[in-house]
Amino acid sequence: MPQSSTNRLAAMEIFSAVVEQGSFSAAARACRLTPSAASKAITRLEQRLGTKLIHRSTRQMQLTAEGRWFYERCRHILSDLEEAER
Repeated sequence: MPQSSTNRLAAMEIFSAVVEQGSFSAAARACRLTPSAASKAITRLEQRLGTKLIHRSTRQMQLTAEGRWFYERCRHILSDLEEAER
């Protein structure tokens, strides 16, 4: 079953927050989620896209090349949405 547009948008917002906040915990707080929910959202996003976006360890995270490209596209899309809503 295809993922709804709302879920896809939420996944992009969570992913962008993780990148911008630099951690899953901080992004979860910003998105009003638990860290586990934020992590699961990114895992589902990676599974849907068929690629790893973030290399994670217990101490750090680093975007993959695909993650950097996807982040730039997400920021553009989210920015366009914000502009349209204004």
